[in-house]
Amino acid sequence: MKGDYPHLPGRGRGIRAKIALTMTKKALLAIDGGGIRGIIPLCALVEMERQINKPAREVFSFLAGTSTGAIIIAALSQGMPAAQVLDMYVKIGPQAFRFDLLHFLGSLASYKYRSAGLAEIMQPYLGVAPLNALPVDIMITATRVSDGKAYYFVRDNEANSQTTGNLRLLDCVVASAAAPTYFDPWNVPTIGPCVDGGVGVAGNPVYQMCTEAFYYTAPGRYAPENSVIISLGTGYVTAMAAPHNMVDWVKFVIGELLESPAEQQTQITQRHFGERGAVVYRFNPQMPRDIGMDNVKAIPELVQIGKVLAQGLNWADMLAGVTADLRVPPRPQSRNLR
Repeated sequence: MKGDYPHLPGRGRGIRAKIALTMTKKALLAIDGGGIRGIIPLCALVEMERQINKPAREVFSFLAGTSTGAIIIAALSQGMPAAQVLDMYVKIGPQAFRFDLLHFLGSLASYKYRSAGLAEIMQPYLGVAPLNALPVDIMITATRVSDGKAYYFVRDNEANSQTTGNLRLLDCVVASAAAPTYFDPWNVPTIGPCVDGGVGVAGNPVYQMCTEAFYYTAPGRYAPENSVIISLGTGYVTAMAAPHNMVDWVKFVIGELLESPAEQQTQITQRHFGERGAVVYRFNPQMPRDIGMDNVKAIPELVQIGKVLAQGLNWADMLAGVTADLRVPPRPQSRNLR
C-alpha cells in the first residue's frame, strides 16, 4: 500500500513539503552494470527512500538497467523497497556466483557460472510476468549472440515497435546479466541467445533510456525540459591490477568492454538532452580498491562503502533539479584556435 514502508523513517514535514512543491519534473533512473558492485547504487537508493519516504517505483517514472542494473531496476519495478533489494543481493550474491566446475569444463572454460542457476534464484523475486504488466516504464539491455544486435527490452506502446512487451521480465533480466566469461548466454523466446547489454555501448544505459523516453513513448509523456535524469554507476578505480597471463587479460578486456563507455554515455546524454533542458546527474564514486564483479567475499565491504558514500547525497534537491552537486557539466566552450 502506498506509503506503507515501516523500514523507511520519515524526515519530517519540511522535506516532504519541499519535494511536493519543487518536484515538478519527471525522474528517470539508469543503473550501470558491474556485478556484485551493484550494491553501491543500491545503497544510494536506500538512502533516497529514507530521505523521500517513498519507494523508488513511486519516485521514478522510467527505470533502465544493464546487467546488475537490470536486476536492481526489475526488483524495484515490482515494488520492492531498495533496502529489501539490498538484502536480496547480500543473500543471493554467493549463490549466483557459485562456481560450477562441471559446466565450466563442459563449456571448454567459456564461463564460470550458470545462467540457469541465476534464473532459478531470481524467479521468486521476479515471477513470470511480462514487461507489459509492469506499472512503470522500464528498459533492460541485452545483446543477441547470433548477430551482435543490441536489444532494448521495453513495454509496448503506440509509439514503439511493440515487439518486446510480452517477454518475461525474468528472461530479460537474466539475458542482460549474462556477462561473457562469467555466465553462459540466455535464450530469450522469439529472439534467441543473448548476453550482457554492456557488450557494446550500453554498460551505462542512460542515453538509450532517454532516447526511448523522449522519442518512443506517447507524445507528451516525457520531454527533456521536464525531466531529471539520474545515472548511477557501480564505482570505478583509477588503477587496476596489471594482467599477468591469458586469463587475466581476458578478464581485463571483458571488464573494459563492459565498463569503459559508462562515462561517455553520460556525457552524450548531457550534450544531447541537457542542452534541451534536461537536468542530468551522475553518481559513480571512486572505489578504494579494485573489486571484481564476482567478488562476493567483498559484499560486507561494499555495503559499508556504499552506505558511507550515499550519506552525502541530497535526494530532495536532486529530484527537484535544483542542486549543482553531481550534475553533469555542460559541453565545454570550444576555443578559438589561431
